[in-house]
Amino acid sequence: MDGGRLPSASAPPAGAAPPQTGRRKAVRGHARRGPGQGPQAVHQHRGPAAAPPRGGGRLSEAERHRALREAAETVFLNKGYAAAHMDDVAQAAGMSKRTLYQIFPSKAALFEAVVESCLAPLRIDTAALEDEPDIAKALTATLEAAARHLLAPRQSGILRLVIAEVNRSPELADAFHRAGPGCGASSLERLIAAEAAKGRLRVSDPQCAASMLYAMAIGATHIKMLLGLRDPPDEAEISRQVREAVAVFLDGARVRPA
Repeated sequence: MDGGRLPSASAPPAGAAPPQTGRRKAVRGHARRGPGQGPQAVHQHRGPAAAPPRGGGRLSEAERHRALREAAETVFLNKGYAAAHMDDVAQAAGMSKRTLYQIFPSKAALFEAVVESCLAPLRIDTAALEDEPDIAKALTATLEAAARHLLAPRQSGILRLVIAEVNRSPELADAFHRAGPGCGASSLERLIAAEAAKGRLRVSDPQCAASMLYAMAIGATHIKMLLGLRDPPDEAEISRQVREAVAVFLDGARVRPA
């Protein structure tokens, strides 16, 4: 020993590893940080790695659009529109938020794309049905196709979301209208207008007539579904309701021979 002094109690024995006290404190210090400050929070903000592209190549624009739209639909339905964040959608789709904003500049635009996807099958091509000599058959085919779509759980879920959150997020009503009613006349309305132009139906307002026929066929069922009071109807029930509604409609609107 040098000068007869005893070794300091704080000095490590020869060959011993240096103490880790400072490092442990640093880790504990990170644990005390608020959201977005610690290393774990930073990792969460990065989000998951992008989903591997199909066939070894990059996802096409259409594939990315569809993946983001489907992820957004799940997030909206699970969390609600107001509580959903673009981060949630990017993570669910396995893409970066930057990619998400390149395709959809806002949450409202993303929701509009979801609604448009849900309502797109309602735009039925009625050109072939306009040449159908049996008016009842043409109206029934159009209305059954629309009813099967509107009464499906997916479409009912989106509409229920709009109704529940429209007061807090008025942009939902605008997005829903642009993607649905704002796109123009419905398939049923176009068919009724074509039949009226041929002189086979007597209606002064095809849009009003189509709305009344929709309401007769599926209105009450749709409302009960939106309220959670019943399950979606099966094919037999849809067919029965549609045929009865068409029969009542035609009895009042059909032009009878003089």
